[in-house]
Amino acid sequence: MSGLAGHIRTESARLAALCTACGGCVTACPMTPYAAGVDAAEPGTVAAGMRDVLRDGPGSPAALAWIAACTRSGICTPACPEGLDAAFMLRLAQWRAKGALGTAPLIPVKEDTQYSPKVKAFARLTLTEEEQARWL
Repeated sequence: MSGLAGHIRTESARLAALCTACGGCVTACPMTPYAAGVDAAEPGTVAAGMRDVLRDGPGSPAALAWIAACTRSGICTPACPEGLDAAFMLRLAQWRAKGALGTAPLIPVKEDTQYSPKVKAFARLTLTEEEQARWL
């Protein structure tokens, strides 16, 4: 395994092996009420579903809803009694669930139709007015 895909697989496997699926991250998450079915599910079950995604599994509907709802607040990380970087775990799970490793997406992938205008806006922040006039 090499490159970014290899790193995603390696880190996913490492963190999934260390995670006890206690649900502390799910309980701490501010997005739980906004993810369909997560607040009705047992936090440990949701965490186990996220861990399943890290292990190339399908996850559970509640886990996939939670993964999709993640806004990367980072509140989950200090809630982990194992001291794991739960926010990073969710990020990896989100990449995997969106099909970043060549598999079919498990959660919706939103297309950013404003990508080019955003790049131009950020680029303008570093250009002088003269450079902007030539570029635009």
